[in-house]
Amino acid sequence: MSVRQASGGRSVDGRWKMGDGFCRATRCPAQRAGRTKTVHHPVAGGQRAIPQPDHPPERPGTHQRRALSSLPSAMLLARSLLAAAAALLGMGAAGCSEPSGPSAPASDVPASASMDDAGSFFATYDGDMVARLRPEQAGAEAWVDSLMNALTLQEKIGQLFVLEAGAKGESAPVSSRAVQAAREHGVGGFLVSRLLSPGEVRAQTQYLQTRANVPLFFAADYERGAGRFANNFTELPSNMAVGATRREDFAAAAARLAALESRAMGVNWMFAPVVDVNNNPANPIINIRSYGGRGGLVGRMGAAYVRGASDFGMLTTLKHFPGHGDVSTDTHAEMATVTGSRAELDSTELKPYRMILDQEGPQPAAVMGAHLWVQAFNEEPTPATFSREVLSGLLREEMGFGGLVVTDDVKMGALRDDYSMRERVVRPLSIGADVVLTPGDLEAAIQAVTAAVREGQLPRAELNDSVRRVLRAKAEAGLHRAPRVPSLEVLDYLQKRSRGQALADSIAAGSITLLKSSPVLPLSEGANAALIQLSNYEESESIDAAMDTLAGRLEPTMQDTMRFVGRGFAASDMEQAMEAVQHADAVVLALHLRLATGRGAAGLFEEQRPLVEKLLAQETPVVLVPLGNPYAADTYSGADALVVAYDQTIAGVQAVAEVLKGERPAPGRLPIRVGPYDFGAGQRGFEE
Repeated sequence: MSVRQASGGRSVDGRWKMGDGFCRATRCPAQRAGRTKTVHHPVAGGQRAIPQPDHPPERPGTHQRRALSSLPSAMLLARSLLAAAAALLGMGAAGCSEPSGPSAPASDVPASASMDDAGSFFATYDGDMVARLRPEQAGAEAWVDSLMNALTLQEKIGQLFVLEAGAKGESAPVSSRAVQAAREHGVGGFLVSRLLSPGEVRAQTQYLQTRANVPLFFAADYERGAGRFANNFTELPSNMAVGATRREDFAAAAARLAALESRAMGVNWMFAPVVDVNNNPANPIINIRSYGGRGGLVGRMGAAYVRGASDFGMLTTLKHFPGHGDVSTDTHAEMATVTGSRAELDSTELKPYRMILDQEGPQPAAVMGAHLWVQAFNEEPTPATFSREVLSGLLREEMGFGGLVVTDDVKMGALRDDYSMRERVVRPLSIGADVVLTPGDLEAAIQAVTAAVREGQLPRAELNDSVRRVLRAKAEAGLHRAPRVPSLEVLDYLQKRSRGQALADSIAAGSITLLKSSPVLPLSEGANAALIQLSNYEESESIDAAMDTLAGRLEPTMQDTMRFVGRGFAASDMEQAMEAVQHADAVVLALHLRLATGRGAAGLFEEQRPLVEKLLAQETPVVLVPLGNPYAADTYSGADALVVAYDQTIAGVQAVAEVLKGERPAPGRLPIRVGPYDFGAGQRGFEE
């Protein structure tokens, strides 16, 4: 499918489509404020139109551009604005750069800053409201002891499982199956869905907590905050964007914000931070979820995250142990293999874990094992989830971790196709894990573990140790005291008074990385440029919004814009794109590349690649902007200019547009190696 906005055309029904109605083709104030029109290219099954901002009516025939000599003053202004934003947030510039040899530019960020500075970002929140989210610890150990004495064998076993909470039930916030799991089987907790609104999540947590005999974990994969497209909480930039800023205070503030907003919904356990070191460009599932490609950078950012989240009593989880970064397989589909030697693991994959577990102060509540065969520890193909050498020998004994060990989802393809349900739940518990994530059939899982205890495969003493660790973690989250879910008043307050977007904007602004400049940059108002956007993800409201935002922000510089989403790519689309390029003085080629579970790749669809290759082969200068997969900068390195953004958040798209127009510098430094561009590469401005 492609949707094109062309100069001088109308939508297929002859009207200019507006966000909340229609205008005639004459230029009206609404059009000047936000012109949009669409042209459909039908595909099988039909496709809804996606509005795009229109260009202004008449464009000069030549590319008008401000002189490069005027750029320094614009940059000084941008730097002043960034400094003002940092002062507003109360964040010092914490240095976090790793030496990378002479080819990597030195960071211009100070080498140290107080982590306490980041706390002032939250000073504008009502102190009483925020205080309600911090858990009380008094009486925790006595509560744990009393429950250990009171729980039956079946109830103890139930505590070892976390299920998917799922969607709403027909007459309740959750399904009857979830209620049964909490009330009758004493399940340890639930994993909440990212598809629910904050109000729906709180309704689930409140409803189930009041029906459980033992307080429940409510876990979430809020790696980038509690927000998502179109809800009132904050969707933060990716971890790799944070890594590109080199600012630990950003990592800590992002964690504090995620914890604050999540606690208000009743979520008490975060499956974050991701501390995988993404040193494999072909990794299809970690990529921008990682802080970067060096263990030291990932360790410092991960440690800051743990410290930040702990301020609101959020349980954190280091994942995916012992390291999912150097693989080219998605474990949602099949088991991946880590081939590095023990020495290589120690210097890279395990470095963040040691840095975080050795730090003074707050510690992660949990470590999540991965469905990886780590050849340095097991000669035969064995997922780390089932490896005593990895979970007990390495994590428990050698690294001294005393918290919860939780499996990744045991229904994932890496385990599901080769192991029975009994193996998937019993084997991890028998070699060092405490919690099994989403086993599927809870009753069958409890029966399997009960049999394993009675048969001696899982000694009762080890079972009790796991249950005690579970209960201690619940007490650490304040679940031994009422209320287990904050009042609705707190949630309403935070949704109405969220300050999160300012933080997201600041992180995004600090992350944009200019790898290669060109005389066509910066784009000026009245420029004769063409914007072509491609996405490898179909039917995504958030990518639609990102495309709309980028087109809108670049609209004064464009004479033509078009987009191509998904696989539906016709020969006529190629012709339209090349026609637009022939009449342009520059092309901005934006690649919206999203990680997709189970797909096995984070690049463009095969059908889309010929267009990119043809664009790079013609004479009009191309500015390549990968959004979401920075390794595309190497795949399509023939571009005249390269500007990297690390996600498709609105904050990130706005920041990259401002860099392209010369309205702000590009202070980000590569947190990975991308082809010829070393770790730490990046030009701050176009004059470099």
